[in-house]
Amino acid sequence: MAPPTPHLAVRGSEGTFLLRGPPNCVESTSFQRDAQQSKYAAFSSDGTLFGWCNGEKVSVVKVSSGELVKSFDLPKAAMMEFSPQNKVLATWKQYTKTQDNPQGEVNLQLWDLQTGACIKAFYQKKAQGWCPSWADDESIAVRCVNNELHFFENNNFETIANKLHLQKVSEFALSPGNQPSKVAVYVPGSKGAPSFVRLYQYPNFGGPTSALANKSFFKADKAAMLWNKRATAVLVTASTEVDKTGASYYGEQTLHYLATNGESAVVPLPKNGPIYDVSWSPNSTEFCIVYGFMPAKATIFNLKCESVFDFGTGPRNAAFYSPQGHILVLAGFGNLRGQMEVWDVKKYKQVSKPQAADTTFFSWCPDGEHIVTATCSPRLRVSNGYKIWHYTGTVLYKQDVPADKELWEVLWQPFPAGTFPEKAMKYQAAPSELGSTEAKPAQAYRPPALRNKPETSSYKLHEEEPPQNMKSAGEKPMSKAALKNQRRREAKKAAKQENKADDVPPPVSEPTPVHQHTPVTSGDPETDKKIKNLKRKLRAIEELKEQQAAGKQMQKNQLEKMQKEAQLLKELEELELGLFEALAELTGRSPPAGPELDADRRRYGLEEVKDVSQTLDRLNLVDLNGQKDQKYAVRLNQPFGSYVMPVKKKRKSSGSEDPSIRKCKITSYCRTQTPGRLINPEDQFSSKKCLAWFYEYAGPDDVVGPEGMEKFCEDIGVEPENIIMLVLAWKLEAPNMGFFTKEEWLKGMTLLQCDCTEKLQGKLDYLRSQLNDPVVFKNIYRYAFDFARDKDQRSLDMDTAKSMLALLLGRTWPLFPVFHQFLEQSKYKVMNKDQWYNVLEFSRTVNPDLSNYDEDGAWPVMLDEFVEWQKARLAL
Repeated sequence: MAPPTPHLAVRGSEGTFLLRGPPNCVESTSFQRDAQQSKYAAFSSDGTLFGWCNGEKVSVVKVSSGELVKSFDLPKAAMMEFSPQNKVLATWKQYTKTQDNPQGEVNLQLWDLQTGACIKAFYQKKAQGWCPSWADDESIAVRCVNNELHFFENNNFETIANKLHLQKVSEFALSPGNQPSKVAVYVPGSKGAPSFVRLYQYPNFGGPTSALANKSFFKADKAAMLWNKRATAVLVTASTEVDKTGASYYGEQTLHYLATNGESAVVPLPKNGPIYDVSWSPNSTEFCIVYGFMPAKATIFNLKCESVFDFGTGPRNAAFYSPQGHILVLAGFGNLRGQMEVWDVKKYKQVSKPQAADTTFFSWCPDGEHIVTATCSPRLRVSNGYKIWHYTGTVLYKQDVPADKELWEVLWQPFPAGTFPEKAMKYQAAPSELGSTEAKPAQAYRPPALRNKPETSSYKLHEEEPPQNMKSAGEKPMSKAALKNQRRREAKKAAKQENKADDVPPPVSEPTPVHQHTPVTSGDPETDKKIKNLKRKLRAIEELKEQQAAGKQMQKNQLEKMQKEAQLLKELEELELGLFEALAELTGRSPPAGPELDADRRRYGLEEVKDVSQTLDRLNLVDLNGQKDQKYAVRLNQPFGSYVMPVKKKRKSSGSEDPSIRKCKITSYCRTQTPGRLINPEDQFSSKKCLAWFYEYAGPDDVVGPEGMEKFCEDIGVEPENIIMLVLAWKLEAPNMGFFTKEEWLKGMTLLQCDCTEKLQGKLDYLRSQLNDPVVFKNIYRYAFDFARDKDQRSLDMDTAKSMLALLLGRTWPLFPVFHQFLEQSKYKVMNKDQWYNVLEFSRTVNPDLSNYDEDGAWPVMLDEFVEWQKARLAL
């Protein structure tokens, strides 16, 4: 049986009609054109029905025959939608109030398509999210009302079957498919708390512990959630209104992955910039992201958030999978030229590269072979029209709207999945009288003086990246935090190997050639640090000079940095000359000068260093700890500028002398010294290092705010909502959720002896173990009340209280799910400190069956009511 022919609905100032095709596109004779200007048009999800609002009535007809199904006298209707099974028609009109009716009229109406009767009417002030969301089998429908979700079963809108109440739910997304239905909810952050997205399975809404998955993040003013077709995972695009770094006018975006099996991750994007589009493949195992500053990158990721194929860079801001999932179109519309790249995603081979200038709308035909592009008003009020293409790049049908008319919308007729099977790919352009609009390769502008010279990379405005198959690379992409930790581990390992090399004496049989140089240190950590920083800056300048020599265009700040080379060389020469003068006093040699003190090698040879070392040994320069004089300390095979504690010089002791008793050379009295190992300076706590670590996350006000807190959590590998962050805040004595001041940081980290990410990661198990101590846990629990409450309020609002109780008691108190349910239906809006403290005592002393509960005890009324409520439930 041949597959059906899709219809294209066209709505504009000339009226509404249906176009039959492709490939032969003609106006449908079964549908009578409506010459009146329509406000809205829609197909049913299976494509059998078509409806539109023309300012007088709402009409519904059968697409195949044009037969009228129902007509509703609704002149003010502005929007309409069909339920998945075509049982209900939803209509919406603008919400208005009058003096006679200050409450306004109900403006969302649900109609029975069989009888034409109104099932239910609601108040719906906002046009955004006006229509209820149905499961595919219409077993449930969902509406967001006053920051909570109302669930209705089997189209019974008179009774609310279930509710999901969280702190100010602003967005939700119901999963596609039949039962069991899942819902993703987004709650924006407030009062220093992070925003979060949670996945629930209907009807299991018993608190945060019943969530299938949870992901929290700080950088989010709004979020868009996109389910895959199988309802196994959802992609969350979190965005801020303003990019505080100033890098983007459109704010800042991050992409998060959540799966119904509890997995969650941040999708690592190797290029900075906006996220333009996210699209799931119909097979639900891959997704494509278009991201980064122009020219934008496009990458396909798998369910492990690993990149599978990178399409390189190009002028694009949208991605569209074909209904069968075998073709992907990357396009640049809006303020871009309309270039489209058509890819075979099974072979990762480009099929065509047509161009549709001034396009404002793109849509795949259900047959998976044709597409429509349109220029619609009011986005563009000139050159309105639409084109139907074959994916190989040829235009099959073109319709331009007269200059005095407007095109408002074009819409493909949908079909059930499997109606159109996948066809073999074609790489040769399909025949057409209108031909192809393959984009000609545009040449970049070149000044007249450079037009006869060979092209180099410095003449290009952007670095172009070619497509590459990431599977063949054999290396898994790593997140920023993982890369950072890997670099630190490698540096630490290299330092250990270098220290081991210092302890091994050079072989005597093979003398070191004179041309091999060994660095020296001043013995003063501050001087060594200055020398190290100067050398690092000089190396950076050398790299910039190499890039400039290769033809790369230098930025203004890079040129200014290169101009400081002479000044940096002079400072380095003064510091090292002072060191060599000190060494010359011991060796009796004149310090090097001129060419001997060049920018590349400012070191003594190995023989000179050996002589200095032997001289120090003969002089027996020892400080109070038995070390060589720090002022003239010299280490063999140690990088210049990296300070290492000199090895303690051993002295012989008399036989009668206790080896644990050492005499002080100055005061001659004896003091006991416990023998021990040498301490690596890297293992010692450093306040300066801790302060520098703080400023990696702090803002100009010397406070780690929500954005810095998110980066901090990412670096240490802990989610912001993890209870370890609460324990850490307790250690730092931080009074405000989501903020650490410099004083709190230094005090708490000094107590923990942590001055870097690795040390704190090593303390995570210790912080977690603090929760096992009943006394410590009680202190943390009490601290959490003041930590989470608004500082201008004496009590904790109930939404925050429920979240904190779930964090602290959700996994250890058997009655917590029941208590959470009690709070959901109770009249309490806040929880005071006495109630908060007593909930912990109640959880520790009262049995789960409430058998030892003392009704005459001094429990708060809230807990008395809970016990009464729970006993009544158990009695049913």
